[in-house]
Amino acid sequence: MLLSKEELERYSRQIAIDKIGIEGQNKLKNFSVVVAGAGGLGNPISLYLAASGVGKIGIVDGDKVSLSNLGRQILYNTRDIGKEKVLLAKERLVSLNPNIKIEIYDTWLTEEGTASQIFKKYDAVIDATDNFETRYLINKTAVKLNKPLFIGAVGRFVGQVMSVLPGKTACFNCVFPEKDREVIQLMTERNLSLGVMGTIVGITGSIVANETIKYVLGMGNNLFDKLLIFDSLNNDFSIINLERNPGCKVCGSTDDKAGR
Repeated sequence: MLLSKEELERYSRQIAIDKIGIEGQNKLKNFSVVVAGAGGLGNPISLYLAASGVGKIGIVDGDKVSLSNLGRQILYNTRDIGKEKVLLAKERLVSLNPNIKIEIYDTWLTEEGTASQIFKKYDAVIDATDNFETRYLINKTAVKLNKPLFIGAVGRFVGQVMSVLPGKTACFNCVFPEKDREVIQLMTERNLSLGVMGTIVGITGSIVANETIKYVLGMGNNLFDKLLIFDSLNNDFSIINLERNPGCKVCGSTDDKAGR
């Protein structure tokens, strides 16, 4: 689909970049991505993807807005308390950019079947969730469907970002091998109990959105086989090199897994 006159003006500053241009903008227009999570991370991610012109964005979340969300979830306001997040997110994103398509799923991702039915409709997946159990499910489903996966995580004053190309780079399970369900639940509870600085989700979410856009445009270096860590207290960005585990239970080859 060609860009309309209105779209050419809307994205003019982005199109002016020599590495993007009209060709790149059309790539964004014809790309689709699903964002799992409409909370602190999902808000800035979906806002910047929508503003940049990604043609179809899916948003998955079964939660409603609560007062404790408002310190970091910038799509919502006090009058929204008690309302479904995905409905509000769609309303705000369409208001920001009526040229794109927003699809919403008012549900929790607790089963691989549900995740698979949703993810297969999109070109890529973004993990903007806040619990380990869902992260493992998202990673497993994205790898199985061969969908590029972009992951953001936050805690206290720290943000982390990594990207996954199924079958080619380290997946989430390669780096953080899945543990027993009870242990995973304790990990999630501990992480949530430590809290998070509101600005960190904005910074981290913006990086995740930027990673996704770079991938669509085929420019720059993505965080494949890398884990970016941002320590906001010390203004320190660091990148850890990762290695794919050939025997990974999620992305390893059949022969490798059989020989373990």
